[in-house]
Amino acid sequence: MLKSINIKKIDMLLPSKEAFSAGNAGAVSTIVRDLVAESKKPETQTIFGKKIEKPFPGINFTSLDVRHKWLYGKNIGFAAAYLNHLKHNSLPDLIEVHGRCNVAAFLLRKIPKIPISLYLYNDPREMAGAKSLRERRTLLSGLVQIICVSNFIRNCFLDGLNPDVYELKKVQNLNCGVARKLVSPPTKEPIIFIAGRMVPEKGILEAAHAIASILPLYPQWKLVIADARRFEDATLGSYEEKVGKAIAPLGNQAEMTGFIPPDAVRQWQERASIAACPSIWQEPLGKVVIEALASGCAVLTTRCGGIPEIAEGRALIVDNPTVSAFREGFQVLLNDNALRRDLQMKAWNDFPFTSAAMANKVEKIRLNTFAALRGH
Repeated sequence: MLKSINIKKIDMLLPSKEAFSAGNAGAVSTIVRDLVAESKKPETQTIFGKKIEKPFPGINFTSLDVRHKWLYGKNIGFAAAYLNHLKHNSLPDLIEVHGRCNVAAFLLRKIPKIPISLYLYNDPREMAGAKSLRERRTLLSGLVQIICVSNFIRNCFLDGLNPDVYELKKVQNLNCGVARKLVSPPTKEPIIFIAGRMVPEKGILEAAHAIASILPLYPQWKLVIADARRFEDATLGSYEEKVGKAIAPLGNQAEMTGFIPPDAVRQWQERASIAACPSIWQEPLGKVVIEALASGCAVLTTRCGGIPEIAEGRALIVDNPTVSAFREGFQVLLNDNALRRDLQMKAWNDFPFTSAAMANKVEKIRLNTFAALRGH
């Protein structure tokens, strides 16, 4: 039955801030890129985003200028630009809104006859358009699918709702996937690698303090922190400066690379023996954990949010993310060579989080959605 359903045209809307390019893509852009690249019918899918000079090649991409930003703001202004685009082009069979609940709600009001899905990458209870039970109830009743990056995020959306069986089937869990570029485990170097946004909830400062207190005892090891401005360029008093001061005593044993594109991050992950994702907040999933596992790293992370859904049994998980707990965890990985190698092999051998698996599941979700629409 599902094979007979022909979805001819899918429009995928990025958040207005996302840059759909190899050099500056955020997590959402890379996930959407992989969904299309791994699709059996990429020609049916078009991605809509802000104007950029060099979008990812080989993928249908349409740039839009935000309309009436002064009135709508960036995200609704972007949605208004998309509606204007539809006036002059053929309508899609399905619209997939990525990461913006208020955009999904806006489109539901404006074009209720076109099926709309929402991909959730963060806790909707903290997002415009979904903070209240009433808003989430409206999304649940109007959208054809709500696809969450983890069961943790799925539970956040359902918090306080009492959906019927049909509605509950709309809310799906989709763990992110990445394309493993290597065909065999890489040769590892004595490097501890941390990649992440320089914001307090990522726990990089706590990890930096922990590593700085013990790394002199392991002179052959080096700490590399990416996706941050260089310490010397950081604003006085900024989070970057605090991290830089924490690792400054390590001298040549530590490096802050500044911002580097995703491909460069993957190269460091392939070299690093240990990769850390020290989040101290309720992380929706932790794509960097998946990337580190794909590169065969021994991963140290935390039991926060959706992280355990991918890290359990594959990584060293810190239950109480404090400086002292991180210090203990890093010492274990540095001292126990057998454990470190065992985690590296588990990361390599037990890896179901491929971009192909992600795309296949999305395709099944789409087909099941249209089958349900026909029969409901």
